[in-house]
Amino acid sequence: MASLCSRLNSKVALYAKKEITNELGEKDYQYQKIKTIWAEVLPQSGNEKMGQGNTIFAEISHKFTVRAKAIANLSNDMYFIFDKQRYDIKYFQPNYKWHDRIEIFCKLVVE
Repeated sequence: MASLCSRLNSKVALYAKKEITNELGEKDYQYQKIKTIWAEVLPQSGNEKMGQGNTIFAEISHKFTVRAKAIANLSNDMYFIFDKQRYDIKYFQPNYKWHDRIEIFCKLVVE
């Protein structure tokens, strides 16, 4: 198996909700870029679903593998931007065999 540093070959931007004060002086939240990190991005699964009006849409999931200490406070309300596409975090787990990485499972968002 290749070492972790040779597998992390994609630069991804991480976005998270940050607390801001809006023009009315109220507390609000806005997504802001936190950092850019290296990751391995692999497609996991895909399926077609029927939508309203007999439309068909695809739901595609990907696995992002990052270093365990790359993201300090990882949560489900964060998302990645990779190749100008948004990937919402569904869930994440540590890699139980290799403790130096985290596997983050995401859903491709098509807007």
